[in-house]
Amino acid sequence: MQTESEPMTELEGKPARRRRRVNPETIPLRKLIPNLMTAGALSSGVASLHFAQSGQFAKALGCVVIAFVLDGLDGRAARYLKVTSRFGEKFDSIADFTAFGAAPAFLLYQWQLKEGLGVWGAMIAAFYCLCAAFRLARFTYQARQQKLGAPVGRFFQGLPAPACASAVLVPPMLSVSDTVNWVSPIWLTATYTVVLALAMISTLPMISIKGTRINRKLAKPFMLVAGVITIGLIFDGWLTASVLALCYLLTFPLGVILFARQQRAAAQSAAVAT
Repeated sequence: MQTESEPMTELEGKPARRRRRVNPETIPLRKLIPNLMTAGALSSGVASLHFAQSGQFAKALGCVVIAFVLDGLDGRAARYLKVTSRFGEKFDSIADFTAFGAAPAFLLYQWQLKEGLGVWGAMIAAFYCLCAAFRLARFTYQARQQKLGAPVGRFFQGLPAPACASAVLVPPMLSVSDTVNWVSPIWLTATYTVVLALAMISTLPMISIKGTRINRKLAKPFMLVAGVITIGLIFDGWLTASVLALCYLLTFPLGVILFARQQRAAAQSAAVAT
């Protein structure tokens, strides 16, 4: 059996080439880049817990935003660099639970649920955490059934944990907004949190932005919208982030319609093939 240090045999008159020696004590830096981003997202979630405990809710929200950005980059980086791995998938799920499960629940508890509802507030926060854990466990299991590094589909099953965290934090984001500075009633925050937690563990289709394709004619309008969003983020980032999160929730009926249409088209294609 040929070892890595032995030359390859000559094929069709070509000179033998030597395989490059691989040092088992080193790994390419590019393989670490996605996991470094994931580690940053997890650390941001832990920092959010710290700031929420000390009542610095704007900083706690900012940490979740940083985790959201890093979570969106690590998967893309892994696919671009072709370094996807099962370890990376599981590590990403742990980071997602910390940043988008435990951190938002604890932030909401410290911000309003603790003072207004007491033990019921703790139960709501725990319920949200459990739903986030169930959602991420289901997502990890489903990912194992797919080919590693496979393209992202057009739909999610249930509300994704990062999107749910962004949406569930709309009440505290509006409270720290310089423009709105609105504090929602406790009952509304509690109901809203429970509904979104249930949406995470549901099997309802939600549109995946990663897998969505648009008509070329809509590219320029989308660029204009991106410019408006950027201006909004500069002048009042919390209000703009709240509007974006709520707009994504409003796509739920559209996701149900498009998914049903896709299923009908697949059934018709199968019928024609048979």
